[in-house]
Amino acid sequence: MREPPPGDDLRSDRDVPEDIRYDPDLAVHEPMRPPESPIAPSRRRSPLLLLALALPALAIVVYALFGLIANEGKSSADCLDEIRLRRGGAWQAALELSRLLPFEDPSRRNARFVPQLLALFEAARDDDPRLRRYLALALRELRDTRAAGPLLAALRDPDLLTRIYAAWALGAIGDPQAAEGLVPLLQDEEADLRKVAAFALGALRDWGAAGARVAPALRGTLNDPVEDVAWNAALALARQGDAAGLPLLRRMLDRGYLAGVRRPDENGIARRLTESQKEEAMLNALKSLALLRDRGPLETVRSLRDADPSLKVRQAAAETLAALEDASDR
Repeated sequence: MREPPPGDDLRSDRDVPEDIRYDPDLAVHEPMRPPESPIAPSRRRSPLLLLALALPALAIVVYALFGLIANEGKSSADCLDEIRLRRGGAWQAALELSRLLPFEDPSRRNARFVPQLLALFEAARDDDPRLRRYLALALRELRDTRAAGPLLAALRDPDLLTRIYAAWALGAIGDPQAAEGLVPLLQDEEADLRKVAAFALGALRDWGAAGARVAPALRGTLNDPVEDVAWNAALALARQGDAAGLPLLRRMLDRGYLAGVRRPDENGIARRLTESQKEEAMLNALKSLALLRDRGPLETVRSLRDADPSLKVRQAAAETLAALEDASDR
């Protein structure tokens, strides 16, 4: 029997079964024979090392726990009051508001909530740009058409991210009048703004009075030097039944092509697409091909269904084939 070090409690020893307890008063200590071969070094980690690794994780857990306790029961109206009274960082309360709204029961909000939020959005023009950005995100989560006018005006905001968030919000709200303000952004010098404008136009079900201008503008964007912009234009056209982007949509199913695409990271450094980004592009292309009933790349879609490394892509390819076969039977 191995003799433990003095004062050692075997309840802390992972090598001893849980149902064995060491009692120094009852233990029998047998003399230990010298080993016949060198003893292998212990693989057990030092307790001090484990403690050093555990402390940061423990701190994060405690921080999150106290954060949950502090925010327990907080409503969107509470966030709005914090923004209005400028308690602490108003932009932080706006960020919290944008995150809270998707999970909050709308019945908790009174009839004055949206007008008050819109008033704060308008009043934040000369404030910290972060406040106006996150208020735009909050308006996006509400999907209220009353926000369309102020968000359209925000497309001319001097802050780039505010313009991007406003365009994104307009796509989510779905008001047809948004198309009029989004079309000019397809020619903007900022690629991120062109990208979100094309996305938002695709999200709109109706382009309203600007319909005659939107499709030609999107077709021109199919040749944009930034792939994300061109992809969003092709996807937006497909949602409206326009097949002008078909060649590009088919190309988006080619993993060889996707492997050569570069996308700038948050620091502006061009990086290869991650596997999840490639997967997202292929899933969107497959959905668009199904919408357009395009039977041209049937063999490619079958190949994706049978052999693509992504289970999601294989499933989407199977669904696309089913939709195309169903369309051909009609």
